Amino acid sequence: MTVPGIITTAHALSYYERLQEVTANNLANVSTDGFKLQRLAATSSGNSQYPVALEQIDLSQGQIHDTGRDLDVALRGPGFLVTETAHGARLMRGGSLHLDVSGRIVDDQGSPVLGARGPIVLPNGASISIHADGTVLVDGTAVDQLRVDNVADPSKLKEEGGGRFSFSGTLTPVNPAATTVQQGAVEQPNSDAVLGMVDLVTIQRAYAANVDAIKAMDGVLDTVAGQIGQTP
Repeated sequence: MTVPGIITTAHALSYYERLQEVTANNLANVSTDGFKLQRLAATSSGNSQYPVALEQIDLSQGQIHDTGRDLDVALRGPGFLVTETAHGARLMRGGSLHLDVSGRIVDDQGSPVLGARGPIVLPNGASISIHADGTVLVDGTAVDQLRVDNVADPSKLKEEGGGRFSFSGTLTPVNPAATTVQQGAVEQPNSDAVLGMVDLVTIQRAYAANVDAIKAMDGVLDTVAGQIGQTP
């Protein structure tokens, strides 16, 4: 039973390594607007005799923080803002927006945030207001409407860093009754730094315990092999 035990423990070590990576990434993004917590769980699979790691993104609502900035927006409810990057459309919840030199509304990485007509271009110095349905007004005149879309299967989302998500499948507009846009605010990450630190310590202790278990089983094998080798 020692060799199967070593194999099982090795799989556990691999799981804890990935869990530590996910937890560390969550901690690194505790100040990223709109960041969504990643979770990892061990689950059984019909294709493997050992549990496999299942990664999921926790899309629960983060707290809304008022900023007072005209171009800060927070989403209350499901859905994502859509931004155009060099690699195609990406989704995000972070709403710390600003104008680039061309007057386009862009995210904190400089990518245009899309409206119903494409990138939204605004004149500098104008009075900007954003309604709950995402309509963008300049000096009281509507110029476009922020796209707030969702994906049919959230499990297809992939976190890319900086609060962005790639996706597969088609996007559909959110139900305006379920999601509203709040101007002058941003959504905070739905992660907790204190709990994340506690989780990280727990993971490290579990990893160390499994390393000790492998060392103990290896010692047993060494003893058995030595005794068998000395048996006349």
